[in-house]
Amino acid sequence: MKKLGTLALCLGLAAALCAQSLAAGTTEIVRSFVYEGTLYTYVSMDVSQPVTKAEAKLGGQTFFATDRLETVRQAGAPVTWLLLVDNSTSMPAFRRETEVFARALGQAGGENTRFILASFGDAFTVVEEEVPGKDLAERVEALPFDERVTRLHTAIDAALDYFEGLPREGNELRCMVVLSDAVQYDPQGGLPYEELLERVERSDVMLHSVGLGADRESLDSLGRLASASGGLHQTIDARTAEDAAGALAESSGELYVTGFDFSGYTTAGGMERVSVTFASGAELICRAEAEVEIPERESAAPPEERPNPELPAPAEIESGSGAASPAAPGVDVAELLPAIGAAVALAAAVLAAALLRRKKKSPPAEGPAGIYIRVELVRGELADGRETQELNLRDELIIGTDPACEIPVRDENAAPRHARLFSMEGAVYVEDLRAPGGTKVNGTELRDAQRLRSGDEITIGGAGIRLKF
Repeated sequence: MKKLGTLALCLGLAAALCAQSLAAGTTEIVRSFVYEGTLYTYVSMDVSQPVTKAEAKLGGQTFFATDRLETVRQAGAPVTWLLLVDNSTSMPAFRRETEVFARALGQAGGENTRFILASFGDAFTVVEEEVPGKDLAERVEALPFDERVTRLHTAIDAALDYFEGLPREGNELRCMVVLSDAVQYDPQGGLPYEELLERVERSDVMLHSVGLGADRESLDSLGRLASASGGLHQTIDARTAEDAAGALAESSGELYVTGFDFSGYTTAGGMERVSVTFASGAELICRAEAEVEIPERESAAPPEERPNPELPAPAEIESGSGAASPAAPGVDVAELLPAIGAAVALAAAVLAAALLRRKKKSPPAEGPAGIYIRVELVRGELADGRETQELNLRDELIIGTDPACEIPVRDENAAPRHARLFSMEGAVYVEDLRAPGGTKVNGTELRDAQRLRSGDEITIGGAGIRLKF
């Protein structure tokens, strides 16, 4: 009994220390890019503690924050909106919705907001590059909506070429909004959809979509493009157009932005994976990763060594307030408490193994911990009666009514094995298992495997769950 008590104590200590090294919040890098020696990141963050330190890791090197971590609204960061309006003959029925949306978006723009109006039909056309927000609806109203060809995919690709080619203003957030019924008529075939999906994912432009009409398949296709970009997809009518514009402006204003000194990094260029870590004092809050397009940089002198200054006492973050403390340079978060916790946990595990050695051989080492996922019940019932569930995603997690499923639900309209979660290259995906009734993500029917963002809601039958990771 003494041995068992000691073992329990050791494992409890290890668990407690490891728990402190886990992320206490969630974050997702929605856009990142390098401009004039600085790596800028825009992140969607859900944390309850003040962020006082931030660092980025790339190619085995650590880069420290050079700017305060603030929301776009707090920082007054420049935001450019490219409004890409479908100018085809199917759009006159939605003239009022497009005008209401444009008016509301123009009114929501702040001092550092710029609007560009473009249209497409047979070809992508820039209507006006510097549209005052108050005049945006008037310019949209003047569109003739007379194009008989709708090259939707080719136009989005051309719009990205144009937008990416404009001179950048520092940490400018670039957002493109496609207003369309999403019905493509392109006699020449146009750009293949899968190529456009890949293009949208790697662009430094954030794509949003506003769907009109009732062609569900076309609207879902447009929505998947926005989702791949980390943007919003909304369907509207005359009653909801103003709300959709407000939601779009609010979501961009709530993103956090900061920059990391990148001047000492040498690279041949190309896509590379960056890991960004945020902490409060000595406690790790959250970590996120993303693929970033890195321009070629020849050998450069390393950044000047800077002292690690004493930070002012961090301000309190109120829930939902969007306030954040400065991100402090010069601190390697990964070497702080998480590393200590891991070392102590390892020592505790060694001690536990020694106590059990006389009775049996040590079990084989477990595989990688996987991706931490928190399941929150939105409606319906989890089979075990709980409202939350915490899991590690290694290979896959099955959602269904079968008690053997990792995420079991009680719902007469759900299948025994209804959908599955799986990971690929560090991201979380959901796939429908051809279940009757299908699977929905944020209310949109799932047709193919879809990459998820923390906070997405999955519906199977009448049951709904929200995933956070």
